[in-house]
Amino acid sequence: MIRYLVLLIFLWGSLSLIAEPNEEISKPLLRVFPTFRPEECEDWAISPFVCKRCLWEGKRYAQEIRFFEDGPYRSHGCYTDKTGFENLEGK
Repeated sequence: MIRYLVLLIFLWGSLSLIAEPNEEISKPLLRVFPTFRPEECEDWAISPFVCKRCLWEGKRYAQEIRFFEDGPYRSHGCYTDKTGFENLEGK
């Protein structure tokens, strides 16, 4: 019985990952943070690892926030004026 319950929960969770997100309700927001020292990443960054990686590459830590009916979705990455936003999640 417990096995079936665990299997059902696993399958339900995996289906929600596959489902397409709702349509965006507004344009994405790009937040670019000024970071000069690794200690600053630990103080306020949501993803300190991504923030430090951007700092080491000479880029700025940024978040792209997309707004859906279900709520906001944040992706973390680096930003430069030349290349724009580069998503580092999943790399």
